[in-house]
Amino acid sequence: MHVISIVSTKGGEGKSTHAANLGGICADAGLKTLLIDGDYAQPTTSSYYSLRYEAPCGLYELLMQTVDLNQPAQLISHTCIDNLDLIISNDPHEQLKTAMMHAPDGRIRLRNLLQHPLFTGYDVIIIDSQGARSIMLELVLLATTHTAVAMVKPVVPDVREFLRGTITLMEGLLPYKGFGITLPPVKVLVNCMDYTSLAKEALGALTTIIEEGAYSAAEIPVTLLTTQIYDLDVYKSGHSLGQPAHRLEYASDRKSLPAAHTMHDLACELFPEWRDRFDAVLINQPKGNKQ
Repeated sequence: MHVISIVSTKGGEGKSTHAANLGGICADAGLKTLLIDGDYAQPTTSSYYSLRYEAPCGLYELLMQTVDLNQPAQLISHTCIDNLDLIISNDPHEQLKTAMMHAPDGRIRLRNLLQHPLFTGYDVIIIDSQGARSIMLELVLLATTHTAVAMVKPVVPDVREFLRGTITLMEGLLPYKGFGITLPPVKVLVNCMDYTSLAKEALGALTTIIEEGAYSAAEIPVTLLTTQIYDLDVYKSGHSLGQPAHRLEYASDRKSLPAAHTMHDLACELFPEWRDRFDAVLINQPKGNKQ
């Protein structure tokens, strides 16, 4: 079971869209995949895909420990995508933030819950998060055992927010190493890339900061993913249609890669052991409804 998170302390970076897109291509590759919507303020992931079955409970009951994990139908919703399940966000009044802050095990509760057999049967668990510094983001990061994918747009203010927001927050979690919890490696995913000089300058600055290790005095492993997601309408269309973007575009006349190849490359970077499965998605080309 690989638990990854999509994180940023800044809203609007594309976390929910690409949590859903990554979940979609993993599911189409035959991997049993679970999306957890951890953004209680803007639960976009909860409504990205139409549901074949909507469970009566969600993240609130999971973290408050009021749902029976031996009864999956109480908690696990099933999306219209085969192999792709969902735990919805259902905390509109932000009660979880206060509850987890005062609970003795609050910050590690999700990590502990994911050890239940209900979750260990999944190949991939993808946790979306809120774009703000909070205990809920800390909880998500401490539950991440594989990779924290940090979404950054190629503009200087967003790069600065990544450094002073996400990285600073993770520095505050380093003492959990005393409990045997190792923070996940951070892999930076540049989203909404374009061909402007400003974008290239911001990307160059981010690359230099990471390569020189100038982002932190602490031992936090940060690398820059080779895959970049360009600012394309197909990702907006996928969101509007409730389909993973790779299903909508396997070929393009543009300079940038089609969505299917971009998502394939991202999935292969994150999960190289399943490259053959992701290659098969490009060969079989599952389609979504464009109506």
